[in-house]
Amino acid sequence: MLSEIEQFQKWLRRRAPHSSTPIHYASDLVLFFNNSISVGNVTTQDVDQFIEQSQKKGHAIATINRRLAALCSFYRYLAMMSDEAPANPVRLRRHCLREGTHLPRDVKDEDLARLFAQITSTRDRAIFLLMLRCGLRVGEVRNLSLNDLYLYSLSGNLPRLWLHGKGDKERVVYLSAQVVNALEAWLAIRPNGNEQAVFVNRSGKRLTVTGIQSLLAGYCQRIDVPAGYASLWITCHQLRHTFGRHLVEARVPVPTIQKLMGHARIRTTEIYLHIADKQVQADYEAAMEQIMERLSLQETA
Repeated sequence: MLSEIEQFQKWLRRRAPHSSTPIHYASDLVLFFNNSISVGNVTTQDVDQFIEQSQKKGHAIATINRRLAALCSFYRYLAMMSDEAPANPVRLRRHCLREGTHLPRDVKDEDLARLFAQITSTRDRAIFLLMLRCGLRVGEVRNLSLNDLYLYSLSGNLPRLWLHGKGDKERVVYLSAQVVNALEAWLAIRPNGNEQAVFVNRSGKRLTVTGIQSLLAGYCQRIDVPAGYASLWITCHQLRHTFGRHLVEARVPVPTIQKLMGHARIRTTEIYLHIADKQVQADYEAAMEQIMERLSLQETA
């Protein structure tokens, strides 16, 4: 890794010690400079070529834009640290790719039942219930520490978590009785040690994000699916999306959902309305009944 990238990563960690951005940005920069391009000689055309190569490899638009953001932030950091820093080669209007709006992919309730039937580990059940019932991101679960837990109701307050969320923003997450029971069951058998992490491995070390994702992938491989169907693949973020859908179906107000999910913008929360809009479904069903009465297309043998 280039020394400039190492210094940039350290600077990011000082600014946001609980954020995963330093890890991702450093990885993106190493990938960009892997072609032996020196920091001081990168041109706008080099960035053009990098984008073209990424598209040919089939990388997602969001991934390419994040790498551009990492590169842009890196050169802004260099300019801040030195008056003789090289010019920023990233031109946002020229380089950033337009990304369409994608609906969150949730999980069918029957598939959730199949998944949790396979999760017999007390620790793992608590991990994935936090995603499904509280909407935690996988990184938020990984970063939970013992002093973040408030599992008992005090002064009329529900059991809750004190969470370091995305962008190092803190938020309160309330816990249902099911989640509290799962956490208490795990804490009763959790290995003792110096590590303050809620979820640890057999060695008493904090789990990694990759480790948690691998656990879920392993459970998915055990699920029996009906003949003729592809294997069931569920991601950690899909569990969080399903939490959002469940809240919409329960007619929870959008501002409340925004707070519970830790969205910075209410527009992000409103996307969940499109995957569980009962009114739209009812209007469509009523319209189809009227249309069929007026024009019924008989099926031919």
